[in-house]
Amino acid sequence: MDRPNILLVVLDSARADRLSCCGHDRPTTPNLDRLAGEGTLFTNCWSESSWTLPASTTLMTGLAPREHLSDHHRELPRELPTLTEAMRGAGYATLMCSGNAFLGPSTGLDRAFDRTHLARAARAPWKPFINYLLNKGWSDRGGEELTRSFLSFAGSAREPWFGVVWYNDCHHPYMGPGEYRARFLHQPMAHSRRLELVERMRNMQELAATLTDEDRHEISDLYDGALAYTDHVLGALRDGLEQGGRWDDTVVIVAGDHGEMLGEHGLTGHGGPAGMYRPLLRVPLIVRAPDMVPADRRSGVLVQLADVTETIARIGDCLDALPGTAADRLDLRGAATGEGREHAVSERAAWTERDLKRARRRSPHFDFAPFTRHMAAWLQDGWELVTAETGRNELYHLAEDPEESRDLIDDEPEQARLMREALREWQKRVLPHPAAQGHVEREPPAVREGGEAMGEF
Repeated sequence: MDRPNILLVVLDSARADRLSCCGHDRPTTPNLDRLAGEGTLFTNCWSESSWTLPASTTLMTGLAPREHLSDHHRELPRELPTLTEAMRGAGYATLMCSGNAFLGPSTGLDRAFDRTHLARAARAPWKPFINYLLNKGWSDRGGEELTRSFLSFAGSAREPWFGVVWYNDCHHPYMGPGEYRARFLHQPMAHSRRLELVERMRNMQELAATLTDEDRHEISDLYDGALAYTDHVLGALRDGLEQGGRWDDTVVIVAGDHGEMLGEHGLTGHGGPAGMYRPLLRVPLIVRAPDMVPADRRSGVLVQLADVTETIARIGDCLDALPGTAADRLDLRGAATGEGREHAVSERAAWTERDLKRARRRSPHFDFAPFTRHMAAWLQDGWELVTAETGRNELYHLAEDPEESRDLIDDEPEQARLMREALREWQKRVLPHPAAQGHVEREPPAVREGGEAMGEF
């Protein structure tokens, strides 16, 4: 394991609390449970953002969203080094298979990968919906397509390699294949009802504004089924690497990019108008690295996605090639048995007038007012402060109230004040990277089309 292969698997829209190894009461993730038993499960990992593009840019650069500014310019500046470039410079072959167009040529996050495959559903975002309509079922098995492609890449790649597989199958509208889609439904779902939900989940804010109890139960069941399908393809990926003799000498890290709101606080989906709450920001993180982290260990220390970047770069001996950051980064190998971060922070930039106008047109019944400006979540000592430039700040004691059912902003003014000051000091210290400053905003059409088709904008 001096020069191991390194595999990063990202589960788009995966909530930590829906994994069975994290306490969910349904057997959604047997393969992830097995992997957690062979490595360290971090139960308190928070994403740096509430949607894919800033979170994925953080994973690919190690920078905080306010440093790389992908919320604003969408496309990664050429002058900003990436983890992939660092790993290739250190002698690694670089491989990527993605089910999400944000990790592709339209954003520049595919830069420096030797071999890439972008799923058909990501290249043509309307295709899955057309398939569903014509075939009365979900026929585009994106996760299986990515698994086959990556196993082909890994089977012929020189070693060591750094690989990224980005599964998009538990992203809304939660359309796993039939056997998974129906697995956790409380009652059979007619095709007309499923088609109705598919269409409504193109506009998640409008869904939130019109959500019924029946809607909430059914989208929760569908989400669990989609997560189970994602777990299934992850198991197939493992089987293929084992059969090819590539598993034992591979470090495997599985993470979510962000979570998902399933009706909590009256919100659904993710991104700008989904708040900054625990179901959206707390993500799964499992590290399987023999002789580097303990097996069958659960760690509750506070960590973030940038720590994944730091860990991979250190294992690949290329940390110096990453861009410098004023935010903290940890090596997860030490955090597995030691201490985590003192604090974590997640941010979401203010909406542009263009994006807000489009969103209001698509979701006329949703109240966007509390979510239009900058939002942040500050985590420290079991407390969570949610700040909003428009709307009311919120304070939750997650150690006693993990469901965020009681807002203590009025009951604990001193605690709120101290956390607000800590957040402001951090924001003063963590500034845009020079390569991102002054970068002209450019939104490639593929980013807009893909984002709207997936309900991101």
